[in-house]
Amino acid sequence: MQNKIISNLDSLIENEKPHFLLAVSGGIDSMVLLKFFQKNHESYKFSVAHINHNYHSDAKKMEHLVQDQCTKMNNDLVIENIFLKGVNSNIESNFRNMRYSKLEEIRTEIKADFILTAHHADDQVETILMKIMNSSGLDGLQGLRKLKQNIIRPMYNISKSEISDYASLNNVKYIDDPTNSDNTFTRNFLRMNVIPELKKIKNDIHIPFNNFTDRIDEVHDLIVFNVQNFCNSDSYIANDNNIEINKSDFYNLPFLVQLKIISNQCIDTKNSFSKTDVREIKDLLRKNLTGSSKRVNDKTILIDRNSLIIYKNMKDDIFINVEAGKEFKGKDFTFSWDFNKAPKTFNNDNEIEFIDASKITDNLVIRSVRDHDSFLPLGMSGNKKVAKFLKDKNLSFLKRKESLVVCNQDEIIWVAGYQLSEKYKIHKNSAKIAKLNFSRN
Repeated sequence: MQNKIISNLDSLIENEKPHFLLAVSGGIDSMVLLKFFQKNHESYKFSVAHINHNYHSDAKKMEHLVQDQCTKMNNDLVIENIFLKGVNSNIESNFRNMRYSKLEEIRTEIKADFILTAHHADDQVETILMKIMNSSGLDGLQGLRKLKQNIIRPMYNISKSEISDYASLNNVKYIDDPTNSDNTFTRNFLRMNVIPELKKIKNDIHIPFNNFTDRIDEVHDLIVFNVQNFCNSDSYIANDNNIEINKSDFYNLPFLVQLKIISNQCIDTKNSFSKTDVREIKDLLRKNLTGSSKRVNDKTILIDRNSLIIYKNMKDDIFINVEAGKEFKGKDFTFSWDFNKAPKTFNNDNEIEFIDASKITDNLVIRSVRDHDSFLPLGMSGNKKVAKFLKDKNLSFLKRKESLVVCNQDEIIWVAGYQLSEKYKIHKNSAKIAKLNFSRN
């Protein structure tokens, strides 16, 4: 068993000499992990963390056991307490999230490189069975990862029987967690009732389950390979605020590749796709309705005419007051205006507009387009909604989304860069002229 742990660590961290933080509960698995590191202390730098859940009668005994064993070997130990109050469901999940959050806090505080947990091959069997029962996706079926971000599981291919043998041979002291016999927890039910029946068919049941996760890993690698190839192609354009994907090429990809491309943009370590998200994304892609969208976390997935667009949701609309003779330079655009003389000739420069300024008595406003906005386009006799005007120009959704209007109080003067209002055009009797300048940065 010892050689397996050494080999696993060597393969996962290569030639690095990191500082490990061992998560030690006081149960047999983590106390065996602790014993391994104590016996090999010259080869590895490590500290120990104990998270007391304060959930059962032996919680304090387990804390004292870990403390005693670390004190004897002069190991650095951090003890933290967590409490779960007023929660009657998903207790395991809530405790797990709190535990890992606290471990990460400790890791950061003591400047350790990795958190090591004592999950083993039999735990993997339980985890895969639970994932199947919960209809998990491909990522879930990978089960317990050998290495996930800052977490290493160096005993992933070691069976419970090997751990028990090591504990006996090395006189490892431990306390059985009384909650492990509580059948109301799904994992315990599987461990005590289902897995023993499977072992009657195949005693080393962890082996085919480990092989299963290896196959899932291979499928995952294949998906990642295809995602990388697609994202490096001309069909995938990454802009500052959005991703624009060629819809025709995207729709030729298998759904799991499509989903991975989308998930890379919409989720991070703090959030993930729910089953509902996956179902709704699949439905969005299947219907393929131009203008339809799905919001996921802080991103929106939009079906446009020829593109699939993923963009970050805007927190605030733009609304800027600009004085005459002043320039506003934002992240994406620059706008200025001032009173001026009428030009001798007009050109087709979309970034400059001259207007009749007789009605202007205050600052001008440049702002985002609103749903109800309408104006009188130059040369027309009736008002038109700004949104309809922009759509009729066959602009992409993103171009329409980022469009701005220049206003005199509540009246639209100019759809910036596109069209002047008939009400503000210069005529022969115009006594007051202003020049507007708008450009994209």
